Amino acid sequence: MLFGFPTGFVKKNTYMENDMTTELKERIIDVAIEEFTLMGLKFTMNDIARKLGISKKTIYTIFDSKRDVLVGIADRYSDDFRSMQEEIERNPDLDAEQKFERILLALPEKYYNIGLNRIYELSFKYPRQYDYLMASVNMGWQIAENYLREGIRNGAFDDVSIPVFMSMVKGTVSCFMRTSVLYDNDMTYEQGKLEMVRILMKGIKSDE
Repeated sequence: MLFGFPTGFVKKNTYMENDMTTELKERIIDVAIEEFTLMGLKFTMNDIARKLGISKKTIYTIFDSKRDVLVGIADRYSDDFRSMQEEIERNPDLDAEQKFERILLALPEKYYNIGLNRIYELSFKYPRQYDYLMASVNMGWQIAENYLREGIRNGAFDDVSIPVFMSMVKGTVSCFMRTSVLYDNDMTYEQGKLEMVRILMKGIKSDE
């Protein structure tokens, strides 16, 4: 069981994929991301098939439903985010302060403009898939907290309340994902996180 989903929830878990199947699955997810960015949850399997130049029946040999496509997107995000996180942790040229900031900002490049500012729509119609994706989005909080503690110990950060600071981070990201605040203000998820980190790290008081 993964994030509350039984094994086999997505068809890809029920059989060994060959290279051709894997390539097609990735192409379907690529197009699904593009369609979601443009249309939100109004995109259909027909839209994906049309853009790929294949039949809808072919898509159903890979994914059982639109719900499974959405979980496929979350799976890829989770894998890419985990790889990015590990790369940050292994980098010997980064100190605790730099690692902390990069963990907070971590977003694989391919997801910069995929419509994460419209993820709130997912919570209304596909709550289980939304929770599944949120589990991926929320990866790394404990690692970020560890770097915050290290930064406080070595004097890089002020001795702030760690529970309060991390609650501010988690609360802001949750607001981004559960409401239309980013979409309504024409901001991408990446832009929202950049502004969040800038405010948290530098404050709002002018130096002048």
